Amino acid sequence: MRAHFPLIALGIAALLAVPTANALADLATARADRAAARAEATAPPAPVTVIAATSPADDAEDAARRLATRIRADAARGGVLIESLAADPAAPVPLAILTLRASGSEKAVVAFADNLERDGPPVRMAAWRLTAAPGGVRLDARLVAPWRG
Repeated sequence: MRAHFPLIALGIAALLAVPTANALADLATARADRAAARAEATAPPAPVTVIAATSPADDAEDAARRLATRIRADAARGGVLIESLAADPAAPVPLAILTLRASGSEKAVVAFADNLERDGPPVRMAAWRLTAAPGGVRLDARLVAPWRG
């Protein structure tokens, strides 16, 4: 009876060899997939997304001038008065920063601010304040927009 134990163990090992080999192959594939996913996750974002999210300009002054032109055109279309619009000369190189003061009816000023942030190229209000003014509201805002040369 003792002579049969090694043969039985050998038979069981032979039966388990195929599923074990398949499991090891699956493990190797999973490790390779994980390594590829990690490499993909650490890769920098595609430059297409960065380029699409900026406005073209020759330099910081040109970027501020183009942004101011866009803001004035949007304000004129919406019936908003631009009281003041000034560029920040200390803005970092990839950003155009403008200080805006605009007034008009509440509906027009809110629609104007909404269009600034929704329409492209993107413009964000880093800081803003909406206050009551004679005949409507006044918007004081610091506008930030990325640009590329």
